[in-house]
Amino acid sequence: MSLDIFIQTLGFVAIAFNLIAVQFNTHAKIVAMKTVGSFLFGVQYFLLHAYTGVVMEVIGWIRNFIFMYVVKKNKPTKFWIVFFSCVTFGLGVTTILLTWEKSLESVKWLTNDFTTATILTLGISVLSIIAKILSTVAYGINSAHKIRMLNLPSCSCWLVYNFIAYSLAGILNEIMCLISITIAEIRFRTPKKKTTTTETSKTAIQNE
Repeated sequence: MSLDIFIQTLGFVAIAFNLIAVQFNTHAKIVAMKTVGSFLFGVQYFLLHAYTGVVMEVIGWIRNFIFMYVVKKNKPTKFWIVFFSCVTFGLGVTTILLTWEKSLESVKWLTNDFTTATILTLGISVLSIIAKILSTVAYGINSAHKIRMLNLPSCSCWLVYNFIAYSLAGILNEIMCLISITIAEIRFRTPKKKTTTTETSKTAIQNE
């Protein structure tokens, strides 16, 4: 197996975990599955020289484990949300500066123009930071519904990042995750609507 095939295969395996994640309706299971997918994408980004993405994923691994523990213990998460958002921003900017040359190389498949490459590199680096901050807020909330809703803009940012970084599996992952989130919301909302309808009918019968 060539290195290129191996790199893209890692991404496709990560997709499976990310798609499974949003189909759960508990905080712990969603975050655990997302962490496995995040780990695999982190390895892929490293091999693609998309280093800002790597740093964002590493922060995500640590953050997810802490959030799972804090939420399980029913402790407040506001401090950790602010803390990891600040860490994400600070390390994200630092990584952009330290790996600028390598990051420029990762967008050469799109353009050889220095100005355009600079804009694209800065753009995807900022997008990865925004995406990780959004998911930080999401995983700090003990609500499967809010996690899914905040993952919508996060997935959109990663979709653009993966396209420019040339992560084919990453592109497919974000598209499938957006679809999977929509399906999960429909699944978990439908019973509530049925229950509401049933209760309304019972009330009407009783009033008669």
